[in-house]
Amino acid sequence: METAVDLALAAHLGLRSRRIDTLMAARDYQYRHSLFIPEIALQGSLARPNESPEAFLPGQDDPARWRLDTALSATLTLSPQMIHSIRAVTQSYRDSRVELEDATREIDLEVRKAFYQLLMQEEQLLLGERRLEAALERVEEVRNQYEAGLVDELTLRQVQVSAENQRPALVQQRRSLQTARYRLGTTLGIRTMEGVHLTGKVEPEELLQLDQEELLGLASRNDQVRAAQRAIESARIQKDLARSALMPSLSLGVSLAPSLTGDPWSDDLWQGRNWDDGGSFSVTLRQPLDGFLPGSSTRQKIENQEDRIIQARIGVAEVLESVEVRVVDLLGSLESSAEAMQSIRSNIALAERTYELAREAYAGGLRDYSVVRDAEIDLADARLQLLQEQHTYRDLLLDLSHLLQTPLPGETRDTSEQTSSEKSTSER
Repeated sequence: METAVDLALAAHLGLRSRRIDTLMAARDYQYRHSLFIPEIALQGSLARPNESPEAFLPGQDDPARWRLDTALSATLTLSPQMIHSIRAVTQSYRDSRVELEDATREIDLEVRKAFYQLLMQEEQLLLGERRLEAALERVEEVRNQYEAGLVDELTLRQVQVSAENQRPALVQQRRSLQTARYRLGTTLGIRTMEGVHLTGKVEPEELLQLDQEELLGLASRNDQVRAAQRAIESARIQKDLARSALMPSLSLGVSLAPSLTGDPWSDDLWQGRNWDDGGSFSVTLRQPLDGFLPGSSTRQKIENQEDRIIQARIGVAEVLESVEVRVVDLLGSLESSAEAMQSIRSNIALAERTYELAREAYAGGLRDYSVVRDAEIDLADARLQLLQEQHTYRDLLLDLSHLLQTPLPGETRDTSEQTSSEKSTSER
């Protein structure tokens, strides 16, 4: 199962896309201070008027028909909004990393559940095939008895119908198993599961003694609770961004604007006396005033963000309450499953004793072999019931572990830390 999880984490398409999102967010975070890089522009224009020059006085030089203008400018605007924009980029990067971890845990849970389910379906198919085999053997026995005149035709036909009724269910089991294997193979990035064998067992290592109060104290680790808490921080940043629109901004500008006074085609471009510089240095302080007016859009944004913060806090309490209810429900289901396993084990003990008595009776000539075979099937049925309940117990433990983002003893591993191969894949 650990191999299957590793394959899925490396090959899952949705997870690979999520890693790219995280990579882009990391790039934005790495260059978050680029807001302080001034806007720099270089331009040049060569112009010729459409109208011809006016008549010249005798002896006057023909003025240049072309004009060459150039400009180099740099502008930097400083405002409180830049600080909160950097905070927003930082928060977005943290959110992206957490979301990647949550998605990784989702895939981990999906693969583990699918793996245990496949092991369960394989056991069910084996028992179904054994039931059909026993039924066909029973048909042959009854047919021999019918030919010997020991039973009537009605008994034979009833046994045949009972045996044939098992075939459709068995076909459905095979199809379900094949579909489940294909679905798991798709998750693992394997084109075909032919020749792939699952190694593992459904039985839990032990029945855990879980403390309800202790687990309820871990409810804040739930990914939905943490997402709701992040929503509070995001709303605060958006509120600060809205408030920054009320604050002044400072713009620093410097420009060089050389213009050629002569003819660009005939005059020497490298002579400084042929150029005029219209550049400048400027300092501009801007104070928005419309935001201070009652009912302005800026004030509305601020008030809306304050309401969203309150709403986000309510969301945290609501999600936390839901998680706590789910924890109590899972603990109750685990307790019921453990009690059911104890009951089934008692039934298995009775089935084992019945099987022993049937074998002894068959060895002593008191019963035919069909009694032994039926007792064996009953024992296998009881063991399968235990296996199904153990599978249910495993599923409940996985759900509880995933709900609280806490590995339980002997059940799950911590997927919050990526393996070295996953980290290198994420970095790439």
